[in-house]
Amino acid sequence: MSFRSHHRIALGGATLLAAACLGLAASSRLPGAAPEANAAPGGGRPNVILIQTDDQTYRQLTRRAMPRTKRLLAQRGTRFTDYIATTAQCCPSRASLLTGQYAHNHGVTSNTVAYPGLIDRTNVLPVWLHRAGYWTIHVGKFLNGYERAVEPDSVVAPGWDEWHTVLGNTAYYGYNLFVNGSVRHYGRHRGDHITHVLNRRAVRMVRAYAPKGHPFYLQLDQRAPHVGQQHDPYGHCGRAPIPLPADRDLFRGESLPDTPSFNESNMSDKPSFLSSAPKVGSFERRKIRKHWRCALASLRGVDRGVAKIYDAVKDAGDLRKTVFIFTSDNGQFHGQHRLQSGKVLPYEEALHLPLLIRVPKRYRGGAPRARKVGRPVGNIDLAPTILDLAHAQPCSAPADCRTMDGRSLMPLLGRSGQWPRNRALLTEYRTAKAGRYATCEFVGIRTRNDIYVRHSRVIDPGTRECVQDDERERYDLKRDPFELRNLCFAGDSANCPIGAKQLQLETRLGELRNCAGIAGRDHRVDGHPYCE
Repeated sequence: MSFRSHHRIALGGATLLAAACLGLAASSRLPGAAPEANAAPGGGRPNVILIQTDDQTYRQLTRRAMPRTKRLLAQRGTRFTDYIATTAQCCPSRASLLTGQYAHNHGVTSNTVAYPGLIDRTNVLPVWLHRAGYWTIHVGKFLNGYERAVEPDSVVAPGWDEWHTVLGNTAYYGYNLFVNGSVRHYGRHRGDHITHVLNRRAVRMVRAYAPKGHPFYLQLDQRAPHVGQQHDPYGHCGRAPIPLPADRDLFRGESLPDTPSFNESNMSDKPSFLSSAPKVGSFERRKIRKHWRCALASLRGVDRGVAKIYDAVKDAGDLRKTVFIFTSDNGQFHGQHRLQSGKVLPYEEALHLPLLIRVPKRYRGGAPRARKVGRPVGNIDLAPTILDLAHAQPCSAPADCRTMDGRSLMPLLGRSGQWPRNRALLTEYRTAKAGRYATCEFVGIRTRNDIYVRHSRVIDPGTRECVQDDERERYDLKRDPFELRNLCFAGDSANCPIGAKQLQLETRLGELRNCAGIAGRDHRVDGHPYCE
């Protein structure tokens, strides 16, 4: 599997080279400085506000949990029903958002690799937008391991004009917020809850930058509904997502989703590292139910923030020139397939995520909006979409461009243009050392109707080391949406179906696992087939 970045480098001096090695922006500006002189004015380009939650599942975006988000963005925008994280873990997913690439190209193949593994850190989405004349604003959580890659950890990441960021395994109370090179500590008062603080900061940024003459890109990375610290000072959600105090009892009577995959009755078809998983007992069920209820409650604060940001844009008179994107970095297991928590494993609960996009009519070329899109799309498609709207290129300099693997979603949002029929997406994961998850490396292909996965390294239960293996899973998502019947029974490749469909999946997976770029848009990278 290649870790190449697929771009041409033309750095013009020792200063630029040193900055790149440190992960610093070679032409970074102080907060509040004017956009670059050669950037085009922003008259025909929208503001873009992207709000990303942490570990929110597809099923958690409900009218009851997030009524404002559903009303403002789903009912007035486009809902994507088949959107996935190509690697269902925090750092790889967020790196795909910043680069438009699969993990095998951007280098962050797991949380263990984290930000230090990101290839060409100065050639990412905020740098591209900054170069195109956008104000770039980051509020909230950033990639794990950032503090290990820079010194000091208060350094602003490449491309951001405003940096209001929390680092590491951030708590809901008692954390540091890095603000444009300085550090502010928040304690355990009610007003210090991280969702409240981030919402307030984001609104302040909208009010500050909407009146300026250039468009802005605001990325708000929420902490919720990620698991919290041990103690909840104002409620009962310790060791679970911690909601705002006012929301703590909203879902106390909520039941877990009653799906056939919950506490799956027969696991004999699963790979060996899962087939013997114990059933979810009553104690574990109570723990999972608590996490589910607290997660929903924590999302109400996020929902409130969506409305406040929307209202701030409206008050500034910018609704007709602002695009809103709402999504999650990855999903979470809540007892499905007997998995009590976690993500990574390529099942729908971890991969399948919410995505809402509201694009004003003027940026759709006057075309009527698509209310719902069922085509397979992924997090690799977000950066190309934002660049398309911004009329920008994935280049930190004219001869220094990153080859993106994703596609702009504008043909789907405006019901115009071409989109590949039966498009397939890659799902992948790789870690050098054994960790929390029983698999160490897999690649898979996911289409609208099928998912086929090959695990090539798993953890030996005796040594707790990663060892070579060959276990496979294939599910017919149309007939078996809860993935209860592995067509490669018990993970044995000899048990995979024989026929044209299996051959096609094998062939396409063989190309996707090493793909780079899109045919007709990008120059072919030597030795790499195009992505779909």
